[in-house]
Amino acid sequence: MKISKKIAVAAIPAVMALASTSVDSKILLMSQEGWEVSFDGAANAFVMKNSVSDAPTTSGGATVAFDTTAGIMGGNDDVSIVTGLLPNVWGMTLKAPTANGLDMSARLGLYTHMNGDENSLGNGQINIRETSGSIAGFFGSVLVGRSLGIHQSNAILNDMLLFGVGAAATANNSNTTLGRIGVGYLYTDFKPQVSWTLPDLGAGFNAKVAIFDPDEIRADTDAFSATDMSSPRVEAQITWNGDFFQTGLGVNLWVDGSYQNTERTTAQGEAFKNSSSASGTTFDTDDDTDVDSAGVGFGTKLTYEGFSLVATGFYGTAMGMRGQHATGGTGAAASTSVGALDDVGKERKTYGGYIQGTFDFGQGTSVGYSYGGNFMKKTGSDMNTTGTPNGNIMHSGMIWHNVTDNFRLVAEGGYAEKSWYLADDEQEDSFGGVGAFFFW
Repeated sequence: MKISKKIAVAAIPAVMALASTSVDSKILLMSQEGWEVSFDGAANAFVMKNSVSDAPTTSGGATVAFDTTAGIMGGNDDVSIVTGLLPNVWGMTLKAPTANGLDMSARLGLYTHMNGDENSLGNGQINIRETSGSIAGFFGSVLVGRSLGIHQSNAILNDMLLFGVGAAATANNSNTTLGRIGVGYLYTDFKPQVSWTLPDLGAGFNAKVAIFDPDEIRADTDAFSATDMSSPRVEAQITWNGDFFQTGLGVNLWVDGSYQNTERTTAQGEAFKNSSSASGTTFDTDDDTDVDSAGVGFGTKLTYEGFSLVATGFYGTAMGMRGQHATGGTGAAASTSVGALDDVGKERKTYGGYIQGTFDFGQGTSVGYSYGGNFMKKTGSDMNTTGTPNGNIMHSGMIWHNVTDNFRLVAEGGYAEKSWYLADDEQEDSFGGVGAFFFW
């Protein structure tokens, strides 16, 4: 088999589609029989300065042992060299020759980073976020395997901090940083799935639907979680793209959603029912047997000449405050590591969003600002718990310059606040630094 090598200008697949900018290219190997193997990816590094002040040590005058592992580091002032929100990635796609109108391909994505806390030998993680096969034809395309989720995916794909650091830019981090995860949207994550992208619906509309490997729905106190995952999670998205009355104003609108029903085990159901009886609280009769976890996300991206405006939002029940269906904690951890359920197993309501404006000056230079946050509606149990989080907000500014089509320089700065119910102080984080991306 004779193999030729060339550089092809094409969209970087899967998560590197996050890089839908002018800095996209990949290496393509082709055979005479029509087989194709392509390689794509990115590497990045940032030198960051992070300062934390006013971390609360009391709540309403009562001592509270806030969990230091959840980002509370009172008075820290550190410098770190880190990988940003986007890991270093090496992606590979194998495509078979088109036959009978069908295109078949397989995808593997290896994700790494340099962050390793204080371990001099390094404990940076490597993971396989993408491993999938897909088939496309007149019906659209079907993907089976591990890939990016649907709900909240457009929020992260349009976030400028995808190519920055954002939250958790500290030397104590042993994974990637968080960007706006938890301060503007919930993390969609990479999940085993069977997803169907419908063919073009016409008039600018497109849609996607999938079933996913379900998550456990975690409570701050583990005995009240729901972990009997007897049904898959369903997620869907519909988008519209168009030119607003041919004025040159580009409009992208989207709505996405997620739903999962999770049974409680017998022990979890009994614990929930007994706790409810002890507190004198009346719940629906089905609350002790299962949990309905659901969320909706929505947003728009408007573009006109060099200016771009993004506005997104979400609302969820039993969805968590950072990652979807986030694990809670016990004791001190319950003050800051917020579960999808409270410490007696009741569903929490969370909401948030962000707004972002960017401007492209031309010649490869752009600037952007964003503001957003995630917030929680407290349950009755939360109202009786000192140190329950209210929410997190973050301002962020960034300037970047594409030196070449494959090399980007980035300067970033920001300010974040974390607040707690009845806390005497809010935690204030400020961060800034410089970094670079290499794309292939």
